[in-house]
Amino acid sequence: MHERPESIDARPIVDRLLDDAVARSASDVHVDPEAEGYAVRVRVDGVLDTAQRLDGQTGRAVVARLMVMGKLLTYRPDIPQEGRLSVMSPTAGRAIEMRVSVMPTTHGLRAVVRLPAELTQPRELDALGLPDAVVDGLRRFARADTGMLLLTGPAGSGKTTTIYALLEHIVSTQPGVSVIALEDPVERDIAGVTQIEVTPHGELTYERALRSILRQDPQVLMLGEVRDAATATAAIGAALSGHRLIATLHAGSPATALARLLEMGIEPYQLSSAVHAVVAQRLLRKKVSDTFSGRVPIAEYAEMDDALRRAVLDRADASTMSKLLTGRAGYVTLRDAAATAVERGLTDAAEVARVLGE
Repeated sequence: MHERPESIDARPIVDRLLDDAVARSASDVHVDPEAEGYAVRVRVDGVLDTAQRLDGQTGRAVVARLMVMGKLLTYRPDIPQEGRLSVMSPTAGRAIEMRVSVMPTTHGLRAVVRLPAELTQPRELDALGLPDAVVDGLRRFARADTGMLLLTGPAGSGKTTTIYALLEHIVSTQPGVSVIALEDPVERDIAGVTQIEVTPHGELTYERALRSILRQDPQVLMLGEVRDAATATAAIGAALSGHRLIATLHAGSPATALARLLEMGIEPYQLSSAVHAVVAQRLLRKKVSDTFSGRVPIAEYAEMDDALRRAVLDRADASTMSKLLTGRAGYVTLRDAAATAVERGLTDAAEVARVLGE
C-alpha cells in the first residue's frame, strides 16, 4: 500500500531545499518527476545541477507542499498553475518571496520555483560589469528625450538585470520623471517606478496595457517583451510620440533584431526614426581557478546612425546590416567582447563556445 503524499511532512524538506538554493545563489529550483522518482535540480550561473533525488512519495509530497505554499489548487493536478510563496530563509535572515509554477507531465506534476532576482543581481549600471562602451551608450539613452532602446538575447542572458539598473539610474538622476514598467512578471520592486504586471494570454496584454498607459502621462516606459506585430506597432508608436521606451526582443544580434521588426510589418521610416540603439547581451560563466563561479556579461551596442538608418529604409536584410555594423571603426561584437573576456582570464574558450556556438 502506497503512502499518500499528504501524509509525509514535506515542510522541513522544502524549507531546507529552498534555503540551500538561496545559499547557492541559485535562480531556479526544478522538482522533476521521473520514472523512478523525482530529481531536484538547481540552476546556478545559468547551468542546471542535480542537487538530490527523491523517491516518488517524497517528491509528490514536496510538490504538494509547494502548491499549498503558493495557494494553488491541489485538487487540480491536470492543469498548469502559477503562484507566489514566501519562505523564511536562515541564510538571508528574512522572508524571501518566490514564484512557483506547476505543470502536469507523464510522470506526475513538475514544479519550478523562481528565486527573486534581487538576491544575485547588481542594481547599478557601473556594477553590471558590462563593457565601458555599452555603459556609456546606456547613459546616453538615459539622457535622451525620446526613442526606443531594445535589448536582445535568449532567456537568462541578463536583459532584465540591465533594464532594472537602467531604470534605477534614470530615477536617481532625473527626479520627477514619470517611469512606468509593464512586466510579465514583475521581478523585483523598484522605488520610483510604477510597475504593472501584465498577462500576455489574458485580458491585460502588453499591447492593451501600453495603449492605455500612454494616457497616464508617462515619460519613460519599460515593456517586458515585444512578442508580436501588434505590440511592436504600439511600442514604435510610443517611441515616436515623445516617450523613451525600453523593451526586450528575442533576437541573436542587433542586426537580426532590426530585421525581425521589419518582418513584423513595421514601416522602415518608423523604425529608422524610433530606434535609438540595440543591445545584444549574453552571460558567460566566470572562471575562478579550475572552476566556474559567478558570471560575466558580454554585450554588443549598436546605436542608430545615418548609415544604419539608410539600410533600414532600404529594407536591408540582417546579414547586410551586420556587415555595416562590423565595418564601423571601433565596433565591438559579442565575439569580440567574449575574446576580450578570455584574454583577461575571466572565462575560457569552451564557455564561449557553449554560449555563442563554435
